[in-house]
Amino acid sequence: MSPFNNQKDINVPITISHMVRLIATLGTSPGGIFESYKNLINGTYEEDNPEKIRVDEVYVIRTADKSVEFAWKLVKAIFVCCGGRDVAIYDIPLSITDIYSRKDYLLFKKEVENKIREGDFVDITGGRKSMAAAAALSAMRKRAKTITTIIPQPEYNRIQKEIEGLKSREAEIESAGDGRCEGISVCSLVSKSALTIMLT
Repeated sequence: MSPFNNQKDINVPITISHMVRLIATLGTSPGGIFESYKNLINGTYEEDNPEKIRVDEVYVIRTADKSVEFAWKLVKAIFVCCGGRDVAIYDIPLSITDIYSRKDYLLFKKEVENKIREGDFVDITGGRKSMAAAAALSAMRKRAKTITTIIPQPEYNRIQKEIEGLKSREAEIESAGDGRCEGISVCSLVSKSALTIMLT
């Protein structure tokens, strides 16, 4: 596990109350993680009294499936090229390619739970329902907050079509993740209509 960017934002507005980590599950689509991050730091999520949250680390927990690995590369490129350079993001790939058994589920749950601290935010948007359940249960156990981000279906369909068109440009996406954003545009994969909801 290694961050692609360890820079910290030294000009954080005083309205931001505290620093936490965002722990996110990832499926075959990158949608949700960056949107959750932006909504947290901007205080534009749904809760009784939303406030700006200083997120200084993002952990992306995923399987080793090739399509999920591609989604991770897109997430990384989106953070680097679309306004998330000031947060450290970590890739946490597991040895399994999917959840096929109770053993796989427990492995996934253990990995998620090991990363969560009290007060963190756990994003259950990505991946299978069993992954979301594992992350939500782990968040409750660790006294973390659970969130999900909803992308309107037409917007989701548009983004999925764009992702299909990018599959032949994996090398350029990897370069974007390393900071070379000029050759490819990934910011259109970010939904401007995404709604982040605080569940717990």
